Amino acid sequence: MKNYYEILGVHPDSSPQDIKSAFRKQAKRLHPDLHYSTDTVKARESPATIRESAMRLILEAYKILSDAEKRRSYDRELRRQERENKGFDYHEFLKQRSDDPESQAKLIVYDLLHDLDEEALVVYERSKAFPDFRLERWLERGEAMDSEYCIAEEYEKKGKYIKAYQIYKKIIRMELEKPWFRYYFDVVALKFRFLILQKLPGRIDEEDYLDRLDEAICLEIAPRETAQYLRKKVEILLHRGSSEAAFEALQQIAQIYPKLAGFSALRTKVEHALEPSVEENRVS
Repeated sequence: MKNYYEILGVHPDSSPQDIKSAFRKQAKRLHPDLHYSTDTVKARESPATIRESAMRLILEAYKILSDAEKRRSYDRELRRQERENKGFDYHEFLKQRSDDPESQAKLIVYDLLHDLDEEALVVYERSKAFPDFRLERWLERGEAMDSEYCIAEEYEKKGKYIKAYQIYKKIIRMELEKPWFRYYFDVVALKFRFLILQKLPGRIDEEDYLDRLDEAICLEIAPRETAQYLRKKVEILLHRGSSEAAFEALQQIAQIYPKLAGFSALRTKVEHALEPSVEENRVS
């Protein structure tokens, strides 16, 4: 398996901007108008051929590493290969240690890296019987977060949205405390937002849903993100006739992200909903 990080000359933790800069540097080095060393290649290969092959390789590396989804899949494949180089049946070894929480945590990771998502979910569910079972207790923090993200995706596919929500919330909080996902965090936040705003409504009690929205708001992922959760809260409160509470949530949007799409229309709705209350106060 090609190591695209080595090809571009960057560290696996490099940011998207670092990836782009490294690609431009390599592309400039391979430009036909610049000197290109062929000391280490076979004599029968022309400099032009070498340049073309090298350029195709760095383009291939850049296409993978500049795409968040593709890069994450590639990173997981690298880790999978590292484990397969252990030289013995690691999978069976872990399965036999069913009474050891650390081995079961590692088994979950192994299964996820080998596309055994169903098996990983079974082990994950079973391991909850261990006292205070948390993947980050037994694995490196980043590996634990990545594994929990995969578990959350699996729960979401099965329609177990609350379980998925709880895990997404947990790893987002961990990321905000100390970044690990980095380049991939936008994807994680998008999945979380889509789950809350599109999948949860109508599937859980409205009071419970409002609580989930408040939890998401308190995460303070980003101003625009928080404003989108607040907008949903305003809409629900208006529907319930809680115009004053809706106004308070609207004020929060105005403070953190007044550029939110549809904000003016939402403000008009809230103001209209408040008018009867204003009239009642005048009469009294």
